[in-house]
Amino acid sequence: MVTEQEGALLVRKFTDSKLSGRRFCRENGIKRSTLRYWIERADELADGKEVYFSELVLGGENKC
Repeated sequence: MVTEQEGALLVRKFTDSKLSGRRFCRENGIKRSTLRYWIERADELADGKEVYFSELVLGGENKC
């Protein structure tokens, strides 16, 4: 799994490379979907749109 810092570094490396996304991914051995995810994630963080997840419990009773 790629950490937040590694993802940011990946996006910076891609931006600095001036390569197409397809070529960058091929030369760096990563999936294009991975690069797209981190580009979108970097945009969200730059806009201050942090994503949070919550556990959803369905039903009226908790049987823990």
